[in-house]
Amino acid sequence: MKKIIVLFLAVVLFSVGAYAADSNVKIGNDGQPLTKKEQRRTLRGYKGFVELGMGLTRHDLIWINGEKSEDHKPRGFGIEALTVHGYQFNNFFFLGGGAGINECTETNVMMPIFADMRINVLNRRITPVLDVKWGYAVGDHSGVYFSFNAGARFRLDKKPQSAIYAMAELSYIEDTEIIDSSDCLRYFLKVGYEF
Repeated sequence: MKKIIVLFLAVVLFSVGAYAADSNVKIGNDGQPLTKKEQRRTLRGYKGFVELGMGLTRHDLIWINGEKSEDHKPRGFGIEALTVHGYQFNNFFFLGGGAGINECTETNVMMPIFADMRINVLNRRITPVLDVKWGYAVGDHSGVYFSFNAGARFRLDKKPQSAIYAMAELSYIEDTEIIDSSDCLRYFLKVGYEF
């Protein structure tokens, strides 16, 4: 009888271990496994992001008293801080809007106001992320703002709705107020927190 009980416990423990090891099976609040459709919507609802970035910047010219002049510092180091808020439609697609403060070299500070679309490529704990921002920037460079980001999202286990992420960014601001169009091109590395 003892052998049967030990064998039964071994089979039960093995089954529980194998079930827990399966990364595709997600458990709901009621302890029951989620269907495939439910697994795709575990992140659905309001979502917010806070991002900090830094990297290399370049712009071509400045205007002094209405005349084009070569900038004494056309290349430099820039920083940015952004916040984005919106709606996560499922575990893959987010749409929202945001604002921030960034700079193109040390002398050109601007504030972009933008729409944001983000795609989580996989429904996994670690997933590639693509992000596109487009809008308008005001400040030293006032004009069209575009940003493309690619990176990875790392879900936090204790808070499934939360994650940290790291991205590489290529952004462009074209100053539409200047007749000849001065532009700002930025290559940034960013980290962020998703809540």
